[in-house]
Amino acid sequence: MPKEVLAVIDAIGNRARTEILRHLSAGQLTVADLAELTGVDRSWILRHLTVLEELGLVSADHARGDRLGRGRTVLWQTNRDRVVAVAAIWQAYATDQDHQPGV
Repeated sequence: MPKEVLAVIDAIGNRARTEILRHLSAGQLTVADLAELTGVDRSWILRHLTVLEELGLVSADHARGDRLGRGRTVLWQTNRDRVVAVAAIWQAYATDQDHQPGV
């Protein structure tokens, strides 16, 4: 299995990550918002967001180095075009079509 397909499966093959993407598709949310909506602990939400961000599926309104700070609220959002592209990579592999590298 190609590395890019493994990366896609690792990122989106998780129920909590899929729920995070779904909720963020409605608009920007904080970690606290996502924890409440999904029932997942905040520390796990942060871990899931890190995985999703590494694949370009989500982005934050603050750069990684600027996220920690007193009173700082970070808003997250889904990168819809990237979600569609990543889903196409998985679909092409799963249906044995010529798949496009580039994850």
